[in-house]
Amino acid sequence: MTEATQPRIIEAAGAIVWRGESTDPRIALVHRDRYNDWTFPKGKLELDEHPMIAAVREIHEEAGARIALGAPLPGRDYSEGIGRKHVYYWAGRYLDGEFTANEEVDEVRWLTIEQTRELMTYPADHAVLDAFALQPRDTIPLVLVRHAKAKSREEWTEDDHLRPLTARGSPWLRCMQTVSPYAGLVNQPLAELDVLGESEFEQDPATGIEAARQLIDAARGRGQGLIFCSHGNVIPALLLEALHGFADKNQAEPLGKGEFFVIHLSIATGQVVGLERHRP
Repeated sequence: MTEATQPRIIEAAGAIVWRGESTDPRIALVHRDRYNDWTFPKGKLELDEHPMIAAVREIHEEAGARIALGAPLPGRDYSEGIGRKHVYYWAGRYLDGEFTANEEVDEVRWLTIEQTRELMTYPADHAVLDAFALQPRDTIPLVLVRHAKAKSREEWTEDDHLRPLTARGSPWLRCMQTVSPYAGLVNQPLAELDVLGESEFEQDPATGIEAARQLIDAARGRGQGLIFCSHGNVIPALLLEALHGFADKNQAEPLGKGEFFVIHLSIATGQVVGLERHRP
């Protein structure tokens, strides 16, 4: 098959949106009058849109809900016209918002897992629901980010701790610049931790790992997510620490500039519920 004849891939994103007790959640199923079907809220990615952003946006547009994305769920692939469609799914904890009928969705119902299974239109969606039913839902995200592209060492004559990002990046200084836009958005402080710096970690990795372990345990205790932004030699070691007891350690390989892992940890047990790797 030549490139010209390969089916076009349409990407979409959505979530199983839930509220109430994590042990007995109520799930949002939406009805689309155009197709007369009951399904999970989802929609197509806009140009250059990240799937995570698309999932949050589409759920707000279709179901009027503001959500916090949790662990990933199995995606779906199927034919659509002359092309193919891939849908990314996550668990999505309801935060707030009210539904108003719109051009995409005319009704939303909040149902138990079994009621959802009975009402949903597409049998292929059952695998997504089954995964949701089995995995822990009270989780926190641990994000490991490699800083965005920095000025070259050859071009920078001052202290390397202060070497900034290039115009291609957005953000020691390069790490702070990488995450500061998000920190401002969610109104959370940033802190420098020298033991996770590039040269410091090479000299004493054990101290850096212990510091990271304490921060992760504290985040679990608060039920709050945590972002580490560091360097190419530090992130794989942090990943292995976070994946302690988790089988899929083969992803502990260097990240590109601006790439990031999201590790979803059970608040109750510290168990790894899901692992994602994303390009910037």
